[in-house]
Amino acid sequence: MWPKSLAAFVFGLLLSVSFMLNLNKLLPFAIDIQLFVGLLLAFCIWVAVMVYCYSCNSAKIASLGCIKMLLVSGLLNTYLLIGS
Repeated sequence: MWPKSLAAFVFGLLLSVSFMLNLNKLLPFAIDIQLFVGLLLAFCIWVAVMVYCYSCNSAKIASLGCIKMLLVSGLLNTYLLIGS
């Protein structure tokens, strides 16, 4: 249970930050609205990643799934940062 908890905590934090960076680059709103939306959605994403990690059979499977999502999100972050 502790390895799943550690994976859920770490990857939940990293994925929520990475997804919010993508969303803030894509949303055409003012910065204050972007920050508000990011604040609300980041917690929801973190909880969703935690639920995913706890639903997996092992911490290794959960970590591999999260690493794949983080890689895709990181590539999108890089594309949006360089492309803008």
